[in-house]
Amino acid sequence: MQLVTLTAPNGHRERWDIKTAYLALLSWYSYLNDPDNGKEPTSIAKRIGEFVGDDIKQVHTYLTYLDGFKGDLYSMLSLLAHNSNRSTVQLYFIMKSIGNDDYLPHSKEQEPERQQLINRIKQVTNNDQETLRQLTELTKLFVDGQLHYSNLER
Repeated sequence: MQLVTLTAPNGHRERWDIKTAYLALLSWYSYLNDPDNGKEPTSIAKRIGEFVGDDIKQVHTYLTYLDGFKGDLYSMLSLLAHNSNRSTVQLYFIMKSIGNDDYLPHSKEQEPERQQLINRIKQVTNNDQETLRQLTELTKLFVDGQLHYSNLER
């Protein structure tokens, strides 16, 4: 069983199993996304809220972070970044461009190299659009600099 350590602003720490933490975060995120729906958050959502706060963007970052473990996305990202001369930023933009030819204008001279990387991404993700979406979201956290231990500590 994988565990995640949650640290409250007052320094209190608890270890939660990753599935419980993910479901609690998902519930807390749903509540924060629509607090006017008249429904109270679940008790476990309130409890995790004490650790992660009520900034919806930060809660989304934690969800994406835990999604990476749930779907083995960190291994996929490692496979794509290993032995590559492309930076994480370039990898992110190419992932965003898959299925959207207008998203990333590129030079015709680089087309074979780009297509080779696209083929590798499709191979690693088993050409699954949901996996690609989650992997792109996780990669964005690295690109934006949000995925640091200092930003994930609370």
